[in-house]
Amino acid sequence: MENKSKLKASWAVGFTVASMWFGTHVGGGFASGNQVVTYFSQYGGISLIYPIIAMGLLALVMYVMMDYSRLIGATNYKDTFRSIYPAPWMEVFFEIFYIIILLAGVAGAVAGAGEVLANFIGVAYVGAGRIIMNLIIVVLLIVLCIFGVNLVRAASTVLSIGILITTAIVVIAGFAADFDTICAQLLAENNIEAAAHSSAPVKQFIMGVINYAGFQCVSIPVLIVGCTELSHKGVKRASILGWLMNGLALCASAAMLSRWYPLLQALQANGIEGFLRATSGIPNQTVLNLIGIKWIIFIFSVLLFCAFVSTSVTLVYTMIQRFEGSFFPKSVKSEKVRSICVGVIVIAICFSISLLGLGNIVKYAYGYDGYYAILVVFIPVLIWGIPKLKKLRALQADTDYMKN
Repeated sequence: MENKSKLKASWAVGFTVASMWFGTHVGGGFASGNQVVTYFSQYGGISLIYPIIAMGLLALVMYVMMDYSRLIGATNYKDTFRSIYPAPWMEVFFEIFYIIILLAGVAGAVAGAGEVLANFIGVAYVGAGRIIMNLIIVVLLIVLCIFGVNLVRAASTVLSIGILITTAIVVIAGFAADFDTICAQLLAENNIEAAAHSSAPVKQFIMGVINYAGFQCVSIPVLIVGCTELSHKGVKRASILGWLMNGLALCASAAMLSRWYPLLQALQANGIEGFLRATSGIPNQTVLNLIGIKWIIFIFSVLLFCAFVSTSVTLVYTMIQRFEGSFFPKSVKSEKVRSICVGVIVIAICFSISLLGLGNIVKYAYGYDGYYAILVVFIPVLIWGIPKLKKLRALQADTDYMKN
């Protein structure tokens, strides 16, 4: 059981752990605006409510997983899930979810970086253009995985802070811009009407709450590692802060893009040149282009590109570390050779998936894995995790009482 004198419970320490969750969540996929439009903004005003509900649901799961792992002394997700599931071998269910979301994350980052590059140099991100742009990213990815992993790690914190600040600027600029004038002018020039927000109440709830919270379970392994020095109160505060930080950031971005969605969707749906991927590509970049603040466009594009590349390198390296030891260790003696083989296989798979485009990867790969997470994470936490946590808490209370 825990040694109270060594465990931490302050809001400041809770904020540190909550920031780990926030950093995992608010990456290139969030900053691009694609995830936000797919799961929230296309549904209009209701999109302001669902992020808070989704992150609240996820915060409950995070709280149970962190507090449970802390009480049993586990420092990784594998041992935690082995203990929560009724049979230890069932841990493979989460492993499957985690591998799929990592592969989809790399593929989405490759597609996102390729599209940012294409938009920046003025190349249409379709057909051969998409293949060429993604190949450029893959080559860069291979080089960085071989020679620049430490550089990427060192720069990741700075990149995260930079992309967070610029995304906040994009949201503010999106609200401050003269939207009515821009919208009226573009609609009149192209003789089109603004699109309507999607209206499907059941789908809205499933996509905006259940599904989004599901695939964001990718943050669980990070938080289990990060909570080892927290007390029960520290875990609770980290969960509350993580809920508010992630939920409010989603709300702000969703509200801004919900405002622009009818125009962006109308431009894309009518095949207007330059807006073929206005909502299914990188909506935030499109909004900036419409506003026309060039210095923000440049900084945002560079940071978003770097964030996507950094995510790709980090996740590929994670996969190499996970599978290198299992890749024919008896026949391939060299650790370096095994690492290269695993890296090449992972990158090849992710490149193939990346050709689907960022929008399809977010919608389908993240989406279906999110539904799967409901079965293998959310339901097990509710059925087995919460009762086991209550028993551990009661046992700890009895132990503390006997000591006193």
